[in-house]
Amino acid sequence: MSQIDRRLKNMQQADLSEGRVNDDFVHWLKTWGQNILLGVLIIAALAMGYFWWSQRKEKERDDAWSELGGATLPAALQEVAAKHEGKDAVSPFAELLAADRYLSAVLSDQRFDREPGAVDAALTPELRTEWLKTADGLYAKVAARITATKNPGDYGFLFGALFGRAAVAEDLGDLKAAEGYLKEIETRSKGSDFAAAGDLAAKRIANLQALATPVVLPSKPIAPAPAAIPDLTGQLAPSASAPAAAPTAGEEMIRQLQGGSAPAPKPATP
Repeated sequence: MSQIDRRLKNMQQADLSEGRVNDDFVHWLKTWGQNILLGVLIIAALAMGYFWWSQRKEKERDDAWSELGGATLPAALQEVAAKHEGKDAVSPFAELLAADRYLSAVLSDQRFDREPGAVDAALTPELRTEWLKTADGLYAKVAARITATKNPGDYGFLFGALFGRAAVAEDLGDLKAAEGYLKEIETRSKGSDFAAAGDLAAKRIANLQALATPVVLPSKPIAPAPAAIPDLTGQLAPSASAPAAAPTAGEEMIRQLQGGSAPAPKPATP
């Protein structure tokens, strides 16, 4: 066989091998190609959907914090808390701020829904009691929420709520309940990142014990003793309530030599 024939034969075999490869690839594409292409499209669609969902959640969180920053009145804060439940810590933060607004208004005796110079700016006794109860209810809601989650990172909200409940109880005169809330702070703060809250609670407990100590007042006012008044000679003259002392013989002789008045009568001897 000549060299040209061998070369032609090799070229024919190469063409046959390439043809078989092309046929196998076409057969593979017909069998699995569509499934693989469909899988790739599904993965791409899932990735795009997750990205869209993440962007939407991020926008919702940003909107929630923005609404919280724009709310000032307690009613608006409570509405934000209910609307954005479960979005970061917006709900407990809003409820805690609303409770603080009620308590601050009671302590300052100034309504937050009136101008400072208004005639009805001061709280009535009925409104004071109502706002104290509302503040205590919001504080209790925050404390229950954080206690249920059992997340130590949210204990700042818990301690803020318990301090608020202690302040409300103290204002209502229930020192025993106030001490209970402060002791709970002292117990929960041990071994946590909020040790300063426990120290502050201990100081508040000491102040409560001082408030609980009764102060005994005298039944009748005690009149001060009358002070002696100096006379013209610089000596202390007896007060009006003290009996006058009888003059001595030397004092009587000096008075007569100085041209004084008639000698004073001598006291009668018994």
